Amino acid sequence: MTVHLTVLGSGDAFNSEGRGNACYLLDDGERVICADFGPTALMKLRTCSQTAPNDIDAIFLTHLHGDHFGGLHLFLVDADFLSRRTRPLVICGPEGTAEVVSRWYELAFGEVPASRGYEIRYVEMKPGETREILGRTATAFRARHMGEGDTPLAFRMELKGACIGISGDTIWTESLTEAARGTDIFICDCTGLSGNSPQHLTWEALRPRRSALDTRLLLLSHLGSDMRRAADSLSEQNVLAADDGMVLEVRSGRVTWKQPNRG
Repeated sequence: MTVHLTVLGSGDAFNSEGRGNACYLLDDGERVICADFGPTALMKLRTCSQTAPNDIDAIFLTHLHGDHFGGLHLFLVDADFLSRRTRPLVICGPEGTAEVVSRWYELAFGEVPASRGYEIRYVEMKPGETREILGRTATAFRARHMGEGDTPLAFRMELKGACIGISGDTIWTESLTEAARGTDIFICDCTGLSGNSPQHLTWEALRPRRSALDTRLLLLSHLGSDMRRAADSLSEQNVLAADDGMVLEVRSGRVTWKQPNRG
């Protein structure tokens, strides 16, 4: 079984260096899942992949900040009026996801349609919880991002043929070691190059802790300008900086990747 991961958005909230907002497309040959769906995600889905919106079975949201879920209203209005979706859709995220996504749609386009040609099933998870979703196992872990009132999540997703983890936005926390444990790829926030941000990991803060993350490949993402400019000079083994359009493949426990053509 082969799993493909396509990076649809590797930039920070400000689209630094012209990169899209957070979005990662996971395809294990039977199910297609998006991890996060920022404002640029629908456009990137159409320009950086061969996947149609109606092919997506589930969307996982690490947290409810606009640069991580702010493209969902576009995805849903496309499903309602253009793609005419008929297959069910799962939207999984922290507590409050259903209410926030519905309000976001209403703010952008008015009332949510009274009836749709497809069902949306919301799954709201708490840290430490494991759920089987569409035949795949997802475990949520607590991330640390904006404050005690928020419940940002990291996820570990066991797909058919690979285990993929994602930190979401976070500073260092020991729960990341659990989220990364045994993964083939761990997508990790690395917004800055140096210093200690109160909201995000930097390479300076993450590098000394690299050995604590038990993953075949550490994929650094959510990159700000300074980290993006330094990405080509990374020399750490089994560490890679994400870029929009990058395609990674997991097959038989081996991870390979193809860099995007930015010519």
